[in-house]
Amino acid sequence: MALAMTIGVRAQDLDVLRVSTIPIIDLTPLHVGIAKGFFADEGLEIDSKVTPGSAAGIPGMIGGAFDIVYGAPASSIQAYAQGLDIRVIAPGVKIAPGVEPASIIARKGSGLSGPALKGKSIAVNTRNGNVYLYARAWVEARGGDPDTVTYREIPFPQMQDALAQGSVDAAFLVEPFKSVAAADPKFEIIGDPFGEVQPTADAGHYMTTSAFLADHRDLVERFNRALARSVAYYNDNRGGDEVRGVVASFTRLPTDILAGIQLYPMPTKVDPEQLRLTAELMQRHGMLDAVPDLTEFVDRLALGE
Repeated sequence: MALAMTIGVRAQDLDVLRVSTIPIIDLTPLHVGIAKGFFADEGLEIDSKVTPGSAAGIPGMIGGAFDIVYGAPASSIQAYAQGLDIRVIAPGVKIAPGVEPASIIARKGSGLSGPALKGKSIAVNTRNGNVYLYARAWVEARGGDPDTVTYREIPFPQMQDALAQGSVDAAFLVEPFKSVAAADPKFEIIGDPFGEVQPTADAGHYMTTSAFLADHRDLVERFNRALARSVAYYNDNRGGDEVRGVVASFTRLPTDILAGIQLYPMPTKVDPEQLRLTAELMQRHGMLDAVPDLTEFVDRLALGE
């Protein structure tokens, strides 16, 4: 009964998992797996819905609208610290040398950095998420006061227009939107927050509730197997037209624009130490009163076990 209500089974006898997503490069393996039939091979149908980020997806999951949410560690750690029923089940994206999936972009010649950002505004996709956290940390790392900057919530696909129109002074853009904006001669990259603040950070992951995991562990295990297969296929073929075509399909960007975008490798497991470092950064920036014990936060499935 609970399974039928929460998951549902469609005519093809596939168990349906409702997944909250964001139209960014991090989600490419998921969409590759859907297109290649890897999830169907595990008896799963992925019913994905785009949200602005995990700050919106997590409340939806807690409220029963989603079974799995893709999102940022800052949002999930904050929710977990507040006592919400969150468990990390699979890796998403990891910062590494040569992998910089997000940058701060401003109008060319703005001279914005550090103290010069006082009284200025930076576009972030959601407040209290990773982009918000690392925007603040970057301002501080450059010698500025993050409390003197305004952080305006704007969805990633709309940030470039907001920057061009002068609605914000800078924008924290992620791929593929970062490379599209950086290629525009009106703009320039003024900082790489992840690389400057936490160069090996875990920047995204998949999560569910412990209740869902306990009741439907087999479904989550099947999801993880299909996702791992998808990541492996993506990593082996990320330079080809097939994968770029998948990116075009869910970001709605033309393939010719995507041709110059870096499709970076995706991780195969979550790094709990990096999550702890993120939690410490959150405490420094007032997003946590104390660093929580994250032992139960990461399920063994996310560790590749």
